[in-house]
Order: sequence, then structure tokens, then C-alpha cells
Amino acid sequence: MLLRVWRGFTAWRRGRPFWAGLFVAVGALIILFPPFFSGKLGDMVISIQTIGGVSSLLISALLAICAVSLWLQPKFRLAAGIVTVLLSLVALVVTNLGGFLFGTIFSLLGGALAVAWTNEPKQPKKAKREHRAELETEPEPEPTQRVQPT
Repeated sequence: MLLRVWRGFTAWRRGRPFWAGLFVAVGALIILFPPFFSGKLGDMVISIQTIGGVSSLLISALLAICAVSLWLQPKFRLAAGIVTVLLSLVALVVTNLGGFLFGTIFSLLGGALAVAWTNEPKQPKKAKREHRAELETEPEPEPTQRVQPT
């Protein structure tokens, strides 16, 4: 039962830019976290609540939408990847250095993976070698000579 579920998940994951979506989702959570963080260190309260909280919430929501679209609609991976890269660069300026740089780095990595992803299956190494050997052994076409009129 568990093996069947795992194989189904693996087949689903291979048909879409899964890792790109995961990196973007992690980046969105990291960007969202700092403006709403408040914790205690002994008797001291640490709070980083700034005006960047609103922009952090908006950018994180848009990044989460991009992550979900990468998982559910892989045909939009180029648009989602470009929007992700742009949003993560905006987050660097607008929201506490984009989650203290970690959120921006994760989102940039996810956006780059999304743009670079393709759904074409990999060729086995043996097939690549055979294809390369065919290209090397093909005879080159004879150059044609033009006769110039006199």
C-alpha cells in the first residue's frame, strides 16, 4: 500500500517542477516569518513588527501562489518562474532583506529551477553515445561547385 502511494507520488513529481515549487514555498514561508515574529529571551521581548509586514504578507502570498501553480499547472512554469524571480528580488528591498536573505535565496533558486525545467525525458547514456557515434560517422555532403559564366 505505502509502496504504491510512493510510486504514484514519484510519477506525479516527475511530471512537474516539484523541487522548484518546494524551494519557492519554503522561500515564501521564510519571507513571511520575520515581520510577524515575536519571542521572549528571558525577560526581554524580541519583536520585529514593521511596516514591512503588509508587503511581506503580500509577497509571500504571491510566492505561495506561484509555488502551487508550479505543482498544479506545469505548463505555466516559465511565467511562474519569472514572477518568482522578480518577487524575490522585490522582497530583498521591501521585506527585511527578504527574510534575512534566506527567503530571497530560496525563492531565487526555485524560480531559476522553474525556468530551467523541461518535461522532456532524459536519454539514457547509452542512447546518447550511440547518437554521438552516428553523428561522427555520417559522411559530410560534397560541396557543390558553381560554374561562373564567362
